[in-house]
Amino acid sequence: MIKDFQPVFIIGAGRSGTKLLRDLLAASSEVAEVPYDVGYVWRYKNERVPHDELTVSDLSESIAHYVRKTLPNLVNKNADKNASVMIEKSVPNSLRVAFLAAIYPNAKFIHLIRDGRAVVESAARMWTLPPQKGYLKDKLKYFPLSNYRYAIWYLMNMVVGRFSSKRGQKVWGPRYKGMDIDSESQSLDVICARQWKHCVDKAQQQLSDVASDRVLTLTYESLVSDESAIESVCDFIGVNQVEDVIQRYRQQVTQENLEKWRDRLSSERLAVILPEIESTLRNCGYLEN
Repeated sequence: MIKDFQPVFIIGAGRSGTKLLRDLLAASSEVAEVPYDVGYVWRYKNERVPHDELTVSDLSESIAHYVRKTLPNLVNKNADKNASVMIEKSVPNSLRVAFLAAIYPNAKFIHLIRDGRAVVESAARMWTLPPQKGYLKDKLKYFPLSNYRYAIWYLMNMVVGRFSSKRGQKVWGPRYKGMDIDSESQSLDVICARQWKHCVDKAQQQLSDVASDRVLTLTYESLVSDESAIESVCDFIGVNQVEDVIQRYRQQVTQENLEKWRDRLSSERLAVILPEIESTLRNCGYLEN
């Protein structure tokens, strides 16, 4: 029997704070979190597609059934047995909101947006980090045998990329259409800038087709600056007991990373990044019109 959770999907580009938000909400006994990004679930029977921009045309009833059956079984084993809300935050989902909405017509979506300059600076560092063995080992526990092809690809991407001198052989984060070509010809800052822009633009476009009462948009900056933001999120997803969430918020949330990108991004790097993301930054209110 599949547990009847209210599905809530946190949508956001990598390094936008989606993990932070998921883990804050999971402090509530009413929430069960899927503790890892689970791309293999969403890529079921679409493993050969070279990007993450899946559409409704890539969906079949067997795929939808698999997702609905699998996700509830991946929630944290320590979740309260009476939890009613399921939180999931795989960042590539920012490129395929319509795909998710077709599988879960009753889903709620939280779109978390962070200043693209901060995201690019952080993402560029992630591309060059070696795999975290502990995280990789724990994550592989969630791969079922039915997705062995995705597990093999995931391992090859992590391991081969670590030892290869060609950056294009390893890709970090959501894969937009054309990223494989860009990864061979463009600078890392350009790739990360396009990655952020694709994720934000695509998510905004597809979320506009979802009923407004099922969508909440907020910024990372507002989330870490005022605890009333997390209270609003709890209200949106139907969490009534917010005390544990607020307590975790006060313990874990800090504003120290808000402006670090200003010191870490040189004027030369900004000159490369801004032309790629300026229009989206303005649309999101990070630059004056």
